[in-house]
Amino acid sequence: MKTTQTLHASKAFAVTAMLAVCATLFSSSANASILNAPAGGTFTMHLDRNALAPYFGYFLSTFWDGAASDISNPANTGSYLAGNIAATEISAVNRVFGLTPVGSDPINQPGQRFVKATSAGFGIDSDTLAGVVGTRIGMIGVQGFYAPSWPPSGGGVLNGDFSVAYDANRQSGGQTGWYLANNIYFTMAVYDFSNVSLAFTDADNWRLSGDLLMSPENGGMLQGASLNDVGDFCLGTGSYAGCGQVSAVPLPAAVWLFGSGLAGFTAVAGRKQSGQQISNRENS
Repeated sequence: MKTTQTLHASKAFAVTAMLAVCATLFSSSANASILNAPAGGTFTMHLDRNALAPYFGYFLSTFWDGAASDISNPANTGSYLAGNIAATEISAVNRVFGLTPVGSDPINQPGQRFVKATSAGFGIDSDTLAGVVGTRIGMIGVQGFYAPSWPPSGGGVLNGDFSVAYDANRQSGGQTGWYLANNIYFTMAVYDFSNVSLAFTDADNWRLSGDLLMSPENGGMLQGASLNDVGDFCLGTGSYAGCGQVSAVPLPAAVWLFGSGLAGFTAVAGRKQSGQQISNRENS
């Protein structure tokens, strides 16, 4: 009788343990979320001036935020902005870009401008950090860079009308599949996202952050190395909007002033980051 009771007790324990494991797996799966396309938010970029220097002395010299680069103003063409790239360095820290609404791309944009709308089908898997191929988050704002050593006497580079997208084929050398694409004049990946991490409270309030790598496309255009770490970013939606902003770092005392010739070459590129990190869920 004791032996029979022992066997029954062992079977009951095994069944209970199995149910506990199944419950744990179900709970873990239930905690996974598909994060939605943002209804609003910000993309904050910090570029490392020293990491950019090997690319013909490349530095940020001009920044047009959403208001200054407004596509409702027909004068804000790509050629107008390219012709107004300064030759004096400005801080590349805390450059904030607004996100575009979900919907269709704006129509009747100024020449060479291609601001993209955010895709309704955009999403991020909170477990794998994979995105939905063929969708994007649009951004407003334009950057002007000056490369004083660009042959023969320096030149300006225009990046802007950015979009954040995911491509599963961009996953080598530190790339994660996520990248930032330039769309002004033409579409090209400029930075790849690396060391990506995710935090969220629910599907509409999340942030994606990590490092910025010089994309192979951008590195090739600038005749320099690809996938070098040149900065970091924070994409924040909902309650995470404004994430990643830091105290501004002053430029050195030296005045960065180079001749007046802006032998304008207008370029854009996108790149991705490496080594995804685990997703962290934050409770509100």
